[in-house]
Amino acid sequence: MMGAAALVAVLRGAQARLAAAVAGAGLLSGTMARTADAMSCAARLPAARIAITVRAMEPVAGGGVARARPVRAACAGAIDVRWSARDTLDAGAIVSLSGRWLPRPDAVPRAGLLVAESARRTAGRATGLDRLRTGMARAIDRLYGRRAAIVGALVLNARGAMDPDLRDQFAQSGLVHILSISGFHVGLLAAWVVLIARTLGSPRSRALALGAAVGALYVAFLGWPAPATRAAALAALLALGYRRQRRIEPNALLAASCLVVMLVDPWSVLDLGGWLSAAALWGASTFTRWSDRAFGEGFWPRTFFSSVGATLATAPLTAAALGAVAPIGIALNFIAIPIAAVGVPGVLASLVAAPLWPGLAAALAAGSGLALQGLELLAHLGAAVPGGHAVMEAGVGSGIPWAVALLATLWALGRRNTRREAARRGALLVAAVTWALLIFRDLPATDATPGLTLDFLDVGQGDGAVLRTPAGHWILIDAGPLLGSADAGRRVVAPFLARHGVRRLSAIIISHAHADHVGGAASVLRRVRADAVMEPAELYDDPAYAGFLDAVAETGVPWRAGRAGATFTIDSVRFTLLHPDTTWAEWHDDLNEDSIVLRVDYRAFTALFAGDAGLRAEARMAGHVGRVDLLKVGHHGSRGASGDAWLAELAPRAAVVSVGAHNRYGHPSAEALGRLARHGVDVWRTDRDGTIGAVTDGHSLTLRAARRVVRYPVE
Repeated sequence: MMGAAALVAVLRGAQARLAAAVAGAGLLSGTMARTADAMSCAARLPAARIAITVRAMEPVAGGGVARARPVRAACAGAIDVRWSARDTLDAGAIVSLSGRWLPRPDAVPRAGLLVAESARRTAGRATGLDRLRTGMARAIDRLYGRRAAIVGALVLNARGAMDPDLRDQFAQSGLVHILSISGFHVGLLAAWVVLIARTLGSPRSRALALGAAVGALYVAFLGWPAPATRAAALAALLALGYRRQRRIEPNALLAASCLVVMLVDPWSVLDLGGWLSAAALWGASTFTRWSDRAFGEGFWPRTFFSSVGATLATAPLTAAALGAVAPIGIALNFIAIPIAAVGVPGVLASLVAAPLWPGLAAALAAGSGLALQGLELLAHLGAAVPGGHAVMEAGVGSGIPWAVALLATLWALGRRNTRREAARRGALLVAAVTWALLIFRDLPATDATPGLTLDFLDVGQGDGAVLRTPAGHWILIDAGPLLGSADAGRRVVAPFLARHGVRRLSAIIISHAHADHVGGAASVLRRVRADAVMEPAELYDDPAYAGFLDAVAETGVPWRAGRAGATFTIDSVRFTLLHPDTTWAEWHDDLNEDSIVLRVDYRAFTALFAGDAGLRAEARMAGHVGRVDLLKVGHHGSRGASGDAWLAELAPRAAVVSVGAHNRYGHPSAEALGRLARHGVDVWRTDRDGTIGAVTDGHSLTLRAARRVVRYPVE
């Protein structure tokens, strides 16, 4: 508020009045948004099994996630419902539901998911908009068959039914913007309306106004998503400026459209899609202005520089928020954008024609289907290009290099630089990057070495490890924490798997149901296929564990309860469960003590993953473990684990403590570290060493981290 007052003091006259009006409108809008959020059903529903009556806002065909609005409830707003495979509903249907509400504590505004266990339709009178939504969904199914899911994503912003592999391919090829309802779609629709109106002889100002109106109606039908709303506001402001014969300055127009969106929906300031849409448009217009001056206004230079600008402008955001950047999209957009420019309007035209002229609708759908097939083929080829997409850990640190790249490119181009000067500066940057790569090149990846590899991931205060067998099968043991907005599965584990080209896990083994072990598993399951899931099957009332079970059910992964004595072999690697034992008198007393304890044997090498098992479980297993070469220390180095008798039996050469820096538990404890030291165990810690890689040929063991590499004999 002090900053706003200082700004008003500096400004004079109309500027001051405008600034005060905008600040007042923003304050009022934000206050109303916070009040509405506190009253919303997403904020007020209890995290438990509930019975509720809802009105379907979208048609449901054989399950999936769709929006619904609670009726006769002491709250307001819509919620997401995951319907079961047996549910098929029209938009507007009134349904009595029973299910489990899973809140998302990190979401702002409040959000969550209602997992429907039973649904019974009671009544419901569809409005005109409801009938339109249902009719479009049915027309899409009828006209496009197996491509109905991608059509739903293109025109209705419904991506939940898409094949996960295809969705990932669009992301990895840099073409995900074609699937997301954004400024691209609204601008494309408005441009076609303007073109048709101008062809029919309409004046430019009227054609622009008509294009803006059609775009606004389309965005209203979609429910005003932030990126599309920004594009509709921009189209309206552009039409108004042209009608009033004002000079249009691109950055000012973009800023004004973003301001309109934030005044209408203050929560849009937290919407990643809105920021990506605005950043892409800014980058495209900024780079295109330079290319127009340096190369002229031809199609090829404009397309190339707009694609480069949009990619570089959004890269810091996608790297920080999603842990991925796809430079290959710069090249693919040359082909994808013209295909989409024909295919998307063709899809819309087929849906408009469906109730009026079925024959024409079928013909348009056939032509548009070829365009969709072309987009799918491009996505498949682009995702397979080596180095076409970069995957990293999500976080601010990952966005910094891309922000530096953006600033360096802007410096190379300059506002008034000639092509020659831009080339000279670009050559300097290439030389600098080349020298930096030569000087700071990384150590070879552990998966380049034959044998068994084990990577203990730096997931913070939790456990997460990945094994790769000699023949290239992958096993995940725990998936890191889910604490507030910190999802280690999305931020660390899934990017690690993507960097190593992992498309399928042979098994996911969860030591127990605490959030610091199971929390990231749901994100991993939704991104990487798994052949089997194993965990102790000890029910625990926690949102992270419930979300994991929901993801297992959603993805249809075979589930198995882990019990002592179970064994399985993948390639030449043998896995043995030493714990838990349901015949133990202390079973169910402590979730930590009931952790899966896993022994991994490969030739003469043995590793042991102790989960959070402590002294009581160690005593239970005494005499049944034997010597090991590598120990994943139990319970993050708690003083209640890694006892002297345990360490004497195991006699490990090295041990890994998976622990977060400055955690509130005091892990690893001085007592546990002292016992490890007395037994001559070389300790590695993820809070100090980062991700720790281990590789063994069965006769020796090499551990490596960022600052050290140690080789141990295996006997």
